[in-house]
Amino acid sequence: MPSSKWFPWDFLKANQETVNPARPGIYFFQFCDEFISHILLELMPKKLVDSGNFFKVNAAEITPDWIEEKFKTISLFGNNESYLVIESQNLPLKTKKWLEENPLSIADQFLIFSFSKPSKNFDQLSKKVDAEFIRIDAPRFWEGLQHLEFICNYFKLTLPMNVKNYLLASVENSSYEFFQAANLISLYFPGGTDTKLEYVQKLIRPSKLDHFQLANLFGTKKRSHFFGMISSKDIEFEQLRSLFTFMQGHLFKMLDTSYCEGKSRLSKYDREIQSHAKAWTADELQRESRIFGELEVEAKSKSPLLKNRLRLEYLSSF
Repeated sequence: MPSSKWFPWDFLKANQETVNPARPGIYFFQFCDEFISHILLELMPKKLVDSGNFFKVNAAEITPDWIEEKFKTISLFGNNESYLVIESQNLPLKTKKWLEENPLSIADQFLIFSFSKPSKNFDQLSKKVDAEFIRIDAPRFWEGLQHLEFICNYFKLTLPMNVKNYLLASVENSSYEFFQAANLISLYFPGGTDTKLEYVQKLIRPSKLDHFQLANLFGTKKRSHFFGMISSKDIEFEQLRSLFTFMQGHLFKMLDTSYCEGKSRLSKYDREIQSHAKAWTADELQRESRIFGELEVEAKSKSPLLKNRLRLEYLSSF
């Protein structure tokens, strides 16, 4: 069961097409998000896409009978159809179980399962199914420039550095935000080389939450300021979820600063963590971490009560 994991730009550098047209078989792709999925699936081999025998189906519609009919029954007309199964995280349980229990060998067709987001089904299938498994991981938070340039390349945009710096400072480091920004800029400045910063600043207003600034605020025990800031702004659920996830990791580092001991040189962030940790007890940090865990769940589920919860945390800080 060959498997590999890549960051989006590394996969693109090593593979000019999503799959090698000379290597038919079964593939499982897990993408970090739907926008990266869209970009990389656009690179399906032209020979395959234009063959007239390549089709897209939704995973929710796939049954064991369908797989047997398409890939285990010899067609009287020799019709070797290939399929891209989108949203494979929604594979019916009985279909997933059939794939795990029934060896499937494909010699001259493609059966490509695409997961548009991380899924435990992908991990489980990778342990039991004889196929090629490819995981495209999300860019790390410090790889914002590579992330932005990867998406700009999809729109054939070559942006001036001052515009890139503005976008990195003004919008969230996420595929959604970068995709929307690049798409908008490409409409006004095709190709991007003549893009003017002053026009981009009018088109795209700053909306980014500075995680490090907010963590610094919270670390100095300015809890009321922290919750006052985020409860008073109109912030998207995904932005809040990302912040609450970051804060849990931040508090864990404050709880156990021993990770700094193995570093030859401490960053400004490391030094702040060491300094702030002295003002907190272990019980306080654990309690706050639980709260951020609860807030993350509410943001992930897009709870309409989250805004009220943030206001309550703000008021309880006094």
